Amino acid sequence: MWGFGRSVSFNVITGLNFSLSAGLVFVFLVSSIALGYVLFPARRWAISISAIVGLLFLVFFGFTWLNLLAVFGFWLLNFYSATNVKNEMTGRTKLNTRIALMSGLYPIIIGFFLMISFAAYQSQIVKDIEKTERLPSQIQTFIQQVSGQMFGSNIEGSPKQKQAILNQIAGEAYTGINNFFHPYFKYAPPVLSFALFLILIGLSWIFAWITMAVGLVLFWILKKTGVVRIEERDVKAEVLIV
Repeated sequence: MWGFGRSVSFNVITGLNFSLSAGLVFVFLVSSIALGYVLFPARRWAISISAIVGLLFLVFFGFTWLNLLAVFGFWLLNFYSATNVKNEMTGRTKLNTRIALMSGLYPIIIGFFLMISFAAYQSQIVKDIEKTERLPSQIQTFIQQVSGQMFGSNIEGSPKQKQAILNQIAGEAYTGINNFFHPYFKYAPPVLSFALFLILIGLSWIFAWITMAVGLVLFWILKKTGVVRIEERDVKAEVLIV
């Protein structure tokens, strides 16, 4: 999972596409954790799971103060997630697994995005940007691909001439971007990691709905196989008397 997480950080910063494998692993992991909070409402489950995930993160990325801070944030968000799920599961007379899952998914997703962003802050690609004061060469390739899709049909000439024009457009755009951001490259690590976090937060609703669907499928499988079942019981309820 964390190997894929490093790949996602690299892809977002360089403007490349997300890895399908990273997305699938992330969705299944988040769905499993949230479903675990539904099946085991005790908060010690959240403490244990978030500690295991955080420890693996530290083993993969190193025991630094920043990583420890990211793990602590992940732990708090998972504790909050488990609390939300428990309130949904115990505060209703009729269980609604979909609402319970959704109430716990967002904090878990944000917690993962927080750790990925902190890892990106310390990644080699961000350090290289700060050191060389230039964006990665993959940015130029990305600009060239976008230019080809947008203007390729309007450029006249042979395929070789078209490619030369696209290379020139991408080169000039890449140089212009580097010149514009040159005074700010020394702030690259915090700026890029924060930008990555904002990008991931903007995508969080997509992951929330997908992970909820996967979680519901997993819960349905558990019900069909007899691992879990829903029973009706008499419970006491509080009423307000004036």
